[in-house]
Amino acid sequence: MRRYAVISDIHGNLHALEAVLAEIARMGISKIICLGDVVGYGPFPDRCIDLVVKCCSTAIRGNHDDAVINPQLEEEFNGPAKEAITWSRGVLGPLHLDALCRLREIEHPHESVMCVHDCPVATATDYVYDTHIAAIAFGGVNTPICLLGHTHVPMVFEAPPANDSKGELTARDVVAYVTPDGEPIALAQDRRYICNPGSVGQPRDADPRASFAVLDLDQRTFTVHRTDYDIDAAQLATQQAGLPTVLADRLAIGA
Repeated sequence: MRRYAVISDIHGNLHALEAVLAEIARMGISKIICLGDVVGYGPFPDRCIDLVVKCCSTAIRGNHDDAVINPQLEEEFNGPAKEAITWSRGVLGPLHLDALCRLREIEHPHESVMCVHDCPVATATDYVYDTHIAAIAFGGVNTPICLLGHTHVPMVFEAPPANDSKGELTARDVVAYVTPDGEPIALAQDRRYICNPGSVGQPRDADPRASFAVLDLDQRTFTVHRTDYDIDAAQLATQQAGLPTVLADRLAIGA
């Protein structure tokens, strides 16, 4: 059985991560792919790193992870995000920083699947959030399925195969699918896909529940799932850590 749980954008939210991992275990899925941003925003970067190292068969580095280990990159972030990155760097020890350093930017857990954190090609934005950016992003996809995160919004984009004679893709060539909780999106054999599982630790689609997905290569489906977790406890821990209040407030509204 070739089933993978796909998680992304944990952002130091231990309460959400534990709830998602418990649900994945209940579903009987043993292979977990993490698409990066284990740290940043939330108050438990160390314990989230520990769980990702322990539980994930594949994990890649996100931009917040990168900024924690490369301080010069934090200047690219807004105030609260930058403050959380600096705070996370201060509480992580050498072993946790080394674990982040060991994460690669691209992984191929299966011959038909590539994993990146954000857009696989350089564009004006790293956020693959619409068909225009997806059309550009498909130029860097070298497998039938690309898994990515970064937007914190679950989504599936579909495009023609790479050997299609039309040349460069445009937005008209790309189909976008919303991903209702628990409803599989079929992945056709003769098409290519960019699949985003949403965010475990900080969803931004107005649904505060933790988001993850299941990629079933046998059934050719990608299914997003939402999981309740103790948001009040996550907010309290964020506040007690002295992190910006907005980082706690937004958890309750999924923004």
